[in-house]
Amino acid sequence: MAVDRMRGAVFADVGKLAVMERDVPALERQNDVILNVQACGICGTDLHILADPPGQPATKGVVLGHEIVGVVAKIGEDVVSLRSGDRVVVAPNISCGQCVWCQRGLRNHCENFTTIGIYRDGGLAPYVRVPAESCFPISSDVPSHIAALAEPLSTVVNGVRLAQPFPGQSAVVIGAGPAGLMYTALLRFAGTEVIVLEPSKERAALATEMGASYTIDPTQQDPVDTVRDLTGGLGADVVIDAVGSQLQVAVRVVRKAGRIVLFGLGPTRTDFAQEDVTRNELTLVGAFIGQAVFPDAIRLLEQHVEDFAPLVTHRVGLEELPKVMDEMRAGRTGKVEVVFD
Repeated sequence: MAVDRMRGAVFADVGKLAVMERDVPALERQNDVILNVQACGICGTDLHILADPPGQPATKGVVLGHEIVGVVAKIGEDVVSLRSGDRVVVAPNISCGQCVWCQRGLRNHCENFTTIGIYRDGGLAPYVRVPAESCFPISSDVPSHIAALAEPLSTVVNGVRLAQPFPGQSAVVIGAGPAGLMYTALLRFAGTEVIVLEPSKERAALATEMGASYTIDPTQQDPVDTVRDLTGGLGADVVIDAVGSQLQVAVRVVRKAGRIVLFGLGPTRTDFAQEDVTRNELTLVGAFIGQAVFPDAIRLLEQHVEDFAPLVTHRVGLEELPKVMDEMRAGRTGKVEVVFD
């Protein structure tokens, strides 16, 4: 008998996540596919959506979840790139292709963006409808809870490209949340010595597992003095602000002519002396989503399953989600994955 109802994690109201009954999605457009979701990650963006007041806009009543891996269950008439049974990860940001920024090739700056799991129903349910062009094949050898890292890892791939690390250099990652931990891994792969600033003991320990040579608790040690001690008095070649509010710290721990990547999206307004950037010839660059980043992220996961495994600290069922999100807010988790298979 066909299943027509399912349980999903819904943005029910301001500050409220509810696990409730929803209709199983059907094909609507000829380029749609229906995925049987295997796993879906929880992102800091989801916490921002559920904050009171919200720190990220979203459609009330939407099924959350934009870090999706699943198996193709149904395909629309115009889909030629996929077949039923294919295993894919999902690029959730959908651009219009028509605005001035899309036409300039900057689809990550589309004026008419919509996002699966934020403005359209997402993957925190057993089935989700997505456009075929948002789907990227991934090996069945990658466990579901690792494969679901593809979306956040793709944004980190973009940031590391912008950081331009080189073997033998030093890098500071500010914040050891899931994104900071991914930066730690990729910067280590690039041959840099990674220093992580993180007050949480649990997350600092994860940073060490992911490849950090040193971790600094900025509530116990002066991060500027410590970083300079670890870098021969120079400061780091590359600094990543994975928090979204640490530009002042980043400017102080980077070396002259160093590079700072601003990755985290925080509501805090930061004052800093522009003279420091000019006089020290610093390069500051923002990193937002990225272009053509999914293939590299998928390849990294396929080649480095064991390296990314420590990142996922919690695998839970849908009904456990509200409780584990409290643990996330307290900074006591790495990556949380809701697993359906």
